[in-house]
Amino acid sequence: MTALVRLYPAAYRREFGDEISEAYREATREAGTPARVREGIDVLGHALRMRLGLGSGGRAGRLLAALAPFALIAVGASALSWAGVMRNALFVAGLGAVGAGFLALVAAYLVTLFGVFLALAGRWSAGSWTVLAGLVALLAASTVRLGVGGVGISVLSTGPMLVLALVAVACPPDLRAAPRLRTRAAVAAVLAWTLVLVAAVLMVPLSYPLTQLRFVVPVAAGLLLAGRPAFARLRTAPAVLLAGLPFVYFGVMPGTLLPLGMAVLLVLLLVTAVAVSVRRRRGLRDPLVGG
Repeated sequence: MTALVRLYPAAYRREFGDEISEAYREATREAGTPARVREGIDVLGHALRMRLGLGSGGRAGRLLAALAPFALIAVGASALSWAGVMRNALFVAGLGAVGAGFLALVAAYLVTLFGVFLALAGRWSAGSWTVLAGLVALLAASTVRLGVGGVGISVLSTGPMLVLALVAVACPPDLRAAPRLRTRAAVAAVLAWTLVLVAAVLMVPLSYPLTQLRFVVPVAAGLLLAGRPAFARLRTAPAVLLAGLPFVYFGVMPGTLLPLGMAVLLVLLLVTAVAVSVRRRRGLRDPLVGG
């Protein structure tokens, strides 16, 4: 535990170090190894956030909290889109022709998608770390598949998703959205519907332009699962743009969306940013507006 406490900034460590150590000891007393690992990861994450200035009291931490749900939804939609592209390749080439590396890539995308579901369902810590693990596995599998010369391509394709996963992991715990699914039965029920949705989007043959559903459907489902509280945090135009631009980028990258769809998405994003900016300015001039 001493090594973890040393990760905190010196001033914070001097003031709260003993309290952190005592809280860790209380939380892990008579606990098993998994609980100790979870608590250690929480302390590690908190220490790194404090050292990087990403605590809940700072502007950067609040911005991360606003962007995190949308970052995960964009990653999940991109993962399902790429899995759909690979499904087409698998259908054309056949299972025996693609090899273990190809199947490892598909598995990494599906693990990433499962992590997104967990996080949006309220199991944020487990879900966001699962997303990060899935993307690291994806980067490793694609690097192995492409060879040393393909490292740059692997980073280029996976790097943006990793950045968004880090946004979710770095989100301050006390600013994470409250779980919308409060019981295991609710989580299991929504997970079952998610599996049906994913299977339908992946397994049903789709011809262009219906292939856009592999991106549009998970985005819509993710936004529905995140709910109104996620949108309520987007209080400034820059936050709206930062939350929306990943959807534009990932809509282009697998070649999923038609140019018309991309144009509509961009216009909606810009109009929403302007509307939020206007509403915020009115609220600043008149405290009763937007109160």
